[in-house]
Amino acid sequence: MQEQLSISRRQVLKGAGAAALTGAVTLMPTGKAIAARGEAPRWAFIVDLRRCIGCRACTIACKAEFNVPLGAFRAAVYEEVTGTFPNSEKLFLPRLCNHCEGNKDDKVPPCVKECPEYPKDRREFVTADGKKIRYRGGATYKRPDGLILFDNKLCTGCGKCIEACPYGARNFNKLLISGKDSTKNGITKCNFCEHRIAKGVTPSCVNICPGRARFFGDLNDPASEVSKLNKQFGLVEKRNETTLLPGENTVPTCFYIDSQGALSKMAAAKQKFEKNDAILDVI
Repeated sequence: MQEQLSISRRQVLKGAGAAALTGAVTLMPTGKAIAARGEAPRWAFIVDLRRCIGCRACTIACKAEFNVPLGAFRAAVYEEVTGTFPNSEKLFLPRLCNHCEGNKDDKVPPCVKECPEYPKDRREFVTADGKKIRYRGGATYKRPDGLILFDNKLCTGCGKCIEACPYGARNFNKLLISGKDSTKNGITKCNFCEHRIAKGVTPSCVNICPGRARFFGDLNDPASEVSKLNKQFGLVEKRNETTLLPGENTVPTCFYIDSQGALSKMAAAKQKFEKNDAILDVI
């Protein structure tokens, strides 16, 4: 799996899509034992690459949910063709905000660390049993449950958080920039559908995925799907093999099930492409 480490920022940024589906709302089961202990959830996202068919329903559902402007995205699917005909293979890599935990030293993700409008006001996160956990808000900030959120009322549009994200998961919100108030800036990115999970509903991309390739839940809840998948595949333990760009040391909470070697195949194809590109440059 070492080849996976070579997947570049440019690769994880690529993505486009067109496919629309509709589906019933799916509720997330909650762990009563976890709620009773007054712990904040530890939200995690898992993508099963064995099931992704590249339909881009996730991208369209996300755009519909948030009115994402043209040229920007919160969820995207990168694709790579590997091998040679007739033994070629098309592989897909869904990409979204990784809601990073931050490095071991300060537990602050790079996007939050670089935001000049953080920290700001003091806020409270209330657990299921009513316990209050205090934290600091900002234009970009990390909540006690691990969500990396943003507040465009405080955003100056400097773009430092966009530059700091190694996953290309942030974009300028062009609807704000080109709106009635032309001086207003802002960003857009995946927030794990915070407004939906607050009501116990799965994120829109998870709900609509026709192949059930996407999973969302609480790692602190042993009964959740993500905890069971983590136990089965050792996703947290093998983080260097199950997350993107582990060398960036951001500690993502978005994991990939990749028992078929899709990530390493895409990395190998990327290396071959760059090598051929270099030869053409010389010629």
